[in-house]
Amino acid sequence: MNWWQHGVVYQIYPRSFQDSNNDGIGDLQGLIDRLDYLNDGTSNSLGIDAIWLSPIHPSPMADFGYDITDYRDIDPIFGTLDDFDQLLQQAHQRDIRIILDLVANHTSDQHPWFIDSSQPGSDKADWYLWHEENTRPNNWQACFGGSGWSWHPGRKAWYYHSFLPQQPDLNWRNPQVQQAIREVMEFWLARGVDGFRLDVVNLFYKAIDLKNNPTDWFKPARPYDRQRHIHDRDQPEMHTLLKQMRQWVDQYPNRMMVGEIFIADSDNASLPASYCGNGDELHLAFNLEFLRAPFSAAAFRSVIRKWIDLLGHENWPNYTLSNHDVKRHISRYATHEQTLDRARLLAAMLLTLRGTPFLYYGEEIGMPEQAVSRRQLQDPVGKRYWPLHPGRDGCRRPMMWDSPNVFSNVTSWLPETRSEGVTVADQSHNPSSLLSWYRQLVWLRKRTPALHKGKLKLIGSPDEVLAYERCDQQRLLILLNFSSQAQPINLHRHAIDQCLANSQLDAPLFRNGSLLLRPLQALILEISPDFPRRASVAP
Repeated sequence: MNWWQHGVVYQIYPRSFQDSNNDGIGDLQGLIDRLDYLNDGTSNSLGIDAIWLSPIHPSPMADFGYDITDYRDIDPIFGTLDDFDQLLQQAHQRDIRIILDLVANHTSDQHPWFIDSSQPGSDKADWYLWHEENTRPNNWQACFGGSGWSWHPGRKAWYYHSFLPQQPDLNWRNPQVQQAIREVMEFWLARGVDGFRLDVVNLFYKAIDLKNNPTDWFKPARPYDRQRHIHDRDQPEMHTLLKQMRQWVDQYPNRMMVGEIFIADSDNASLPASYCGNGDELHLAFNLEFLRAPFSAAAFRSVIRKWIDLLGHENWPNYTLSNHDVKRHISRYATHEQTLDRARLLAAMLLTLRGTPFLYYGEEIGMPEQAVSRRQLQDPVGKRYWPLHPGRDGCRRPMMWDSPNVFSNVTSWLPETRSEGVTVADQSHNPSSLLSWYRQLVWLRKRTPALHKGKLKLIGSPDEVLAYERCDQQRLLILLNFSSQAQPINLHRHAIDQCLANSQLDAPLFRNGSLLLRPLQALILEISPDFPRRASVAP
């Protein structure tokens, strides 16, 4: 198997992971200092296999790194190319791969390419999407608000931006643009980078005729979400390009691409899977439906079944519960008393499914969403849409290493508040902590072929129980009770060889000889190979 199939990926938002130079902003040296926490080769560490770094390239930070001015360098707030080389070396020594965020739909308006393109008669005149008429060519909206077309007084033309006006979209129909991004990718691949996360990859191509998007005028949403985006994304040419990009990357052994497919709630859920092709486009396409699922066995079961069916046999699944754009899942699913038990249950699901799990920094300690006041907002989305949208600062909060301020010795770039018991220091030596549970699951997954490469079979169960088998040389049964009520399971004690993981250590497994699944309990059981292969564990 490939490393990106059996490994666990850990997303880091570099501004918020560890500050080493006391400027209140995380940096590469800080990350290097924390690598042993992520994987020191022993079960005392988290045990992850790869790090996905949100953007670290030079940027004016209009969108905090997603507006790039130089694809081949490191922003000084994070360090230098030498620091990055040291990170690669130190990470690889620990068997940790490095995945870079490649933001190639757009650049910063301060990128030399755009500055050149905005000059009349430039040889890069067609590197971006320009319209030379007096009026905007269509009704396309920008995701972050307002029209997607902005006027450039120097060139006396409109340019298109899917997001902020400071983020002009590249013209991917221009072969020179394709070649320039290929050279960027090869620069980092030759340096030793193990893969790329492709930002909003399905937006690269726009309809050549620039037709208006249909609009649902009476839909209660912001203007961008009222449009059906059939002309400003998901163009058929994207599949040809991804096949080419796959060839570029596959020239380097053991490298990968994972793509963010930018979709709205109403979009076709099959769309992300289509960008894997027949195993010849993206290695992985993010399945973000977990981010929208309510806390129920039925909801997650539906997503899993659908994703398996859509991907087919040629492609590999992946799952994530949190990232840098959405509310942290421990806060999405918070209740008055059951939040921690829910977090344990979801961790067990994420780390036992067939597919690559993506963890978001701090979820292993239950780091909650940070409340950020309007005065303290940094995120352009929050600044524009507050209070309807609080922005993304809350999920990008500084990592909670210890109390009060081990992230930085000075005031951090985002506010920090304490949550009782929610630090690495609080949980590292506590065998009943959420961090210990994540460590147990990651290392169990690593040493158990049935969990990292085995087949998956969803099996019948009570309505509020998600149950599935993972099979390789072993037969494992995963039982996840999403209910606040105990659930009797039709499984006798003689069917179970051993319990590999139990989210509620003090809870007995059996009552009257049969299994009783406690409220919000997660179990990973090894079952006897000769036990009848039943299609159900319903009571």
